[in-house]
Amino acid sequence: MRNYGNEVAEYVAITKKAEYAILILMDLVLQSEDRYSTAQEIAERQRIPQTFTPQIISTLTRAGWIEGLRGPGGGVRPVVDLSDLSVLEVIETVDGPVIITRCLTEDAQMTCENRGSCPLCNLWAEAQEAMLKVLEDATIGQLAEKKQQLMLAKTVS
Repeated sequence: MRNYGNEVAEYVAITKKAEYAILILMDLVLQSEDRYSTAQEIAERQRIPQTFTPQIISTLTRAGWIEGLRGPGGGVRPVVDLSDLSVLEVIETVDGPVIITRCLTEDAQMTCENRGSCPLCNLWAEAQEAMLKVLEDATIGQLAEKKQQLMLAKTVS
């Protein structure tokens, strides 16, 4: 939960931290299962700031998706099949619930003076459902495969 001045927002926009988490998981999907990757290697391969990588890796470890090994030859590797994780699951693990407008929060639904006469309410609800479906249907494995295809196409041309 974040505080914005006098208002408390239960929901936040998708952050760079969530984007970086998705990139880290995609990276690990593309590595051999028994290989440990260091935070620095992942940051370099994915072109993400090295300062964020350990913090995000810690979040992904707490989620039970990856494990770390300290010392020489150490790093992180998956402990579950990351390919099946939905993008929505990753975003919600890192950022919390995703919502396109505060209008859709439970509090706003109960206190909105325009409820029942606002044409935006249904539009926002439809857009929210569509967005959540897209994010839930997209998997880390699909994104990793797409990344491989794009990289291959780039090297061929």
